[in-house]
Amino acid sequence: MTKRHSVRLRILISNDDGIGAAGLRSLAMACDGAGHRVDVVCPDRERSATSHCLTTRQAIEAKRMDEVFGGHIRAWACSGTPADAVKLALITLLSEPPDLVLAGINHGPNLGCDVLYSGTVAAAMEGTLLGIPAMAVSSNWSRWHELGAATPWVLAVAQHCLAKGWPPGVLLNMNLPDCPASRIHGVRWCRPCGRRHGEHFRVQPSAAGVAQYMVGVEMTGENPCHRVGPTLWPTDLASVEAGWIALTPLQPQLFWHGDPSTLPPLPVSPNEYDAAARGQ
Repeated sequence: MTKRHSVRLRILISNDDGIGAAGLRSLAMACDGAGHRVDVVCPDRERSATSHCLTTRQAIEAKRMDEVFGGHIRAWACSGTPADAVKLALITLLSEPPDLVLAGINHGPNLGCDVLYSGTVAAAMEGTLLGIPAMAVSSNWSRWHELGAATPWVLAVAQHCLAKGWPPGVLLNMNLPDCPASRIHGVRWCRPCGRRHGEHFRVQPSAAGVAQYMVGVEMTGENPCHRVGPTLWPTDLASVEAGWIALTPLQPQLFWHGDPSTLPPLPVSPNEYDAAARGQ
């Protein structure tokens, strides 16, 4: 049984795998069992890889689904994206802001550039954008019904960071290793790995005679040139492969952190480039 904490938090939980996901249930029940006030607002179906997409051209439906969690956790399933769900919760559905936003536990890792595509990370990032401490939680452990054993780590890290001072404007991206909870070594600060998605498309026949393309995604190898963050920190990928929980600080600002002197000089007029190309 999860130990009940002396500090009762208001926690909003969302995800991108939908209201029926095992990872969501494990996280919600663990937070509730620890004595926290839990609200769940998430998509009504799987909305993986939707990134920070928002619904702007149609109404979003939100249906109460308390029965999914036994009736004592307030829950809504909405027709929108993960970012929609958290935005709707924080602005409209909840009567007071939560102390913490959790997204997950995602069915699959979010390492390296995965964070650019992940609906789970976007859900948590919406909390960060609205000034609330937020953490995305993902796992590559395929036995989803066993994820509950790892939730004490999630709660411990979140409460520790809240108590010690959550850095403002920072999202924490947690990835659990692909192993039973009993074999987890601990938690590490990490930087994103340098792997990228290698996409390809294959043509599928269409009865209507219109070309259809199905995307396939494969992960490329590590590229050290694409790594960012403190050089002494291990990468998130290396950490989870070694049995550690990877905790990576992210921020919504995408501003470049390179050396400004390496940027090319800008043209002073619209004709400057054409003149240079003609050798004038």
